[in-house]
Amino acid sequence: MMKQVLGVRAEQRLAILGRLRMADWIEMPEREFAREIERVEKDPLFCKLYHGSPGLPSAIRRRRWPGGKLAAGFYEVDESRVSAGERVDVEGSLDARRGVMPLIRKMGRQAFERYFLHADEAVPLGEIARRTGLPESDILKVHELLLEIGAQSEFAGAPKAAATTRGTTCLARLTMEEGKPGFEFVAPYWARGLYQVRYDDLESWKTSGSLDGPERRRLRHLLKRLETLNLRQSTIFRIMEAMSVIQSDFLRSRKDEDLRPVSLRLLARRLQLSPSTVSRALAHRTVRLPWGPEVPMIFMVPGQRHVLKDVVRLWLAADPASTDAALARRLKLERGIDVSRRTVNAVRHALHKDRELHSE
Repeated sequence: MMKQVLGVRAEQRLAILGRLRMADWIEMPEREFAREIERVEKDPLFCKLYHGSPGLPSAIRRRRWPGGKLAAGFYEVDESRVSAGERVDVEGSLDARRGVMPLIRKMGRQAFERYFLHADEAVPLGEIARRTGLPESDILKVHELLLEIGAQSEFAGAPKAAATTRGTTCLARLTMEEGKPGFEFVAPYWARGLYQVRYDDLESWKTSGSLDGPERRRLRHLLKRLETLNLRQSTIFRIMEAMSVIQSDFLRSRKDEDLRPVSLRLLARRLQLSPSTVSRALAHRTVRLPWGPEVPMIFMVPGQRHVLKDVVRLWLAADPASTDAALARRLKLERGIDVSRRTVNAVRHALHKDRELHSE
């Protein structure tokens, strides 16, 4: 019995440690995370399994995000962004993109996205070179520069909005197409999606003897690393996708009063995550709205009081004589927000205090 109890406690400690490590990964700044991606993808074992070899298929592929693609701005090199304040952050990225853009133009955007961005087909570098008519050295250069762009600057292709603070990262421009959310990712490492390990093909590598002793010993570590990278990215994406669905009316109408009230706790419960995980994922990250402005991700998760103030302010401006009971009924009928007359009265008083403060 004692051994069983000790075993359970050990499992609990491991689970807690796992959650703490994932919290660190979620909180990790995007630029630092991009360097982790670069380290993994420059690992010779990863390259071997990702690109495949004659007679052996690629054992690591990619799976796109639903509605995700690379922002068109990535293909434009904006020299004006290298100002005195941004030089350290942006200049290295511009240099990398200057080097890769002529090669992308030579092979064509469609081929670039097919072979490098989404890896729709498992093709060794030599075969990509043959198909695109570029030297294999250039093909390798595209792959390496693509990683450097993400690691040097997470803002590649998206000018920073003046309204946001330094130290934040714009992940994507949100879109709404046929009622479904879309995501135009700023950085290539985001647009590429998740790693997909094909274990049947991996078994072929093992049984063929194509992996030597050190590679076989490092394989488990590499797969664990890919799993961690995937879990981090999928957690953040699920949050971004969920808040886009919840706020679909706002994204269509462009009116602040159409923002739906949603708490971190509610969003966490919907996604079966802890509120602290959601909070960490939202911190220091922004998204660009379909019509242009860049906003903190937390803007898309407004509390009920914030939404009530916006809506009641608008309705009182049109009809100052509205009673609290009438406003409560209207909130339930038109907005699906079920609150008491007393709550509406508290919001009315808060708006009155706001006006007094602004008039001083």
